[in-house]
Formats: sequence, structure tokens, C-alpha cells
Amino acid sequence: MRRSILTGLAMITGLTAAVLALPAQAQGLGNGWSGQFTLYGWIPSISGSQQGRDGEPLIDLDSQSILSALDGAFMGAAEFRKDKFTLLLDAVYADLSADGNWVQDRVKTSAGTQLGVYTVAAAYRVYELDRRAVDLYAGSRFFDTSLSFGIATDNRGVSRDADLSWADPIVGIRGTLPLSEKWSLSGFADVGGFDADTDMSWELFGAANYAFADRWAGVLGYRYMSILYEASDRAKLDLAVQGPVIGVTYKF
Repeated sequence: MRRSILTGLAMITGLTAAVLALPAQAQGLGNGWSGQFTLYGWIPSISGSQQGRDGEPLIDLDSQSILSALDGAFMGAAEFRKDKFTLLLDAVYADLSADGNWVQDRVKTSAGTQLGVYTVAAAYRVYELDRRAVDLYAGSRFFDTSLSFGIATDNRGVSRDADLSWADPIVGIRGTLPLSEKWSLSGFADVGGFDADTDMSWELFGAANYAFADRWAGVLGYRYMSILYEASDRAKLDLAVQGPVIGVTYKF
């Protein structure tokens, strides 16, 4: 679990540093550079299963359970554009934990999940007209998960930990459709892994955007992500993560 925490923090720190440097880089490289940074909250429900050596526990957390179990999170995305090319960055990190009692409070249980999903991709604009745009993109998505479970009585306790980390190549499409001077629709879809039996991930996202200032916009959308991964030691994740997204975008 410690390795998962350090990996997640390192990648988040790197993404944050890169994003903070984007405006300065854009100014230094000339008028052809532009981009945006989005901080957002994704409040999903999580369903599916996680299989380890000791069995296959089911996971079923609704949005309310996610909020009550959330210990910490970081979610952000950035774009760095010039001409028809765009660098895309996205990071989702969530630390969840829950404690409970069992058998008239004689047995105490604890469960923890750390989920990190980090994406780097390059996009190429294939269509642009009257603020409408379509991009094709390709890159890599890195998953870093850590799960723990503990059970204890007054006399003794038992705990189990499992870590799964892997990277998937991804391909996708994204687009923007203006509705008025202030309102627009945006979305993307991608798929990765390309092995339906042991390693497959895909996601869909759609949002409405409202420009409330020259460089600022609010974002309200919905995101669905499916994750299937089976390691060589037969550990397995099969999750569906979906829920509303709310955020704010700064354009530079």
C-alpha cells in the first residue's frame, strides 16, 4: 500500500507541476500556444468485484457511500495545444476507507481502497469549423490500485493487502459543439488494453460547459469507466465506475 501511495503522489505532483508551468511555457513559445486546466470532482458509484487468492469479494458503493468513505482525492485535467496538436493529461486519485463492527461490536472490520488512474495522450484535430471540433487521440493510461481488509477482536487481528498496477495503450475520439456564446457541449470516448479476457478498459464522458468569464467556465457532466484486469497470479479487478462530474476550467 505504501508503494501505491508514493506512486500516486509522485504522479499527481508531476502532473500538477506540469500544469502550473503551462501558462508560462505558452507565453514563452509564442502566440500559437494555448490550453486549459480543469479541476473537477467525480462522485461515482463503484460496482463489480476484486478477486484475490482468498476469494472474490464484491464491491458495491453508491455515491453516498463514496462521500462518507472518502479520505482524500485529487482530480484534474490539462490540455496544451499548438495548431492541430494537443497534449492531454488527466489524473484521478481517490483514497477510500470504511470501518465497521460485527457480532455485537465484538469484531471490528476495516477496508481500504486507493485508486489511481493517470492518462497521457496526444491528439490531432481532424475537423474544425465555426468552433466545432473533433480530435483523434492515442496514448497510455496507468492504473495503480491498492486494496486492504482487516478483521480484529480484542485478542488478535488479521489483515490482507493487494496491489495491482498496469498500463494500457488507449485510442479515442473527442469533440466540442458550441450551443451559444456561453454554452457548449463536449465529450470523449476511448478504449484501451485490447484484450477482452484479461485486460480491457473503456470510458465515456459527456458534459455541458458554461463560460461565466473570459477565461473561466463551469463544467457539469457524467463519466463512465469500465476496468477489467487479470494479473498472472490470478488476482483480478472487474469494476464499473460511473457518476456525475462537476468542475471549473481555466483557459490560457
